[in-house]
Amino acid sequence: MANPVVKCAVDQCTHYMDGDQCMAAKVSIYNEETTGKSDKSKDTQCKSFHHRKTMGDMLGAFHNANVGGTVTAAFLDGTQITPVVECFVNNCKHWQGDNLCTASYIDVVGANAANTPDTDCSTFEEK
Repeated sequence: MANPVVKCAVDQCTHYMDGDQCMAAKVSIYNEETTGKSDKSKDTQCKSFHHRKTMGDMLGAFHNANVGGTVTAAFLDGTQITPVVECFVNNCKHWQGDNLCTASYIDVVGANAANTPDTDCSTFEEK
């Protein structure tokens, strides 16, 4: 199965790239930390989020950079970076065993995010 296309609007993340693309090698979607479950998309979070403040922050996130990673044809401009997406939100209709996401694309949002709980997978749909 191909990796989902990731549209990410979290421009405060070190992995964010113009065009709402994600430069992470792996995107990890988790349940809300306090309850450990998700009933709505706002209860999900992108654990790959790494707040961009300084050049040191960007270097600190380099271990998850999609350098030479997967690029596929998509959308109008013809290319799209497609990180591996692992999802631990097992009550999402797109969740599959082995923590795989079966959605063809996911939208990660989080306006002015400063930490992981400020991010959401807006593609979440409860089973």
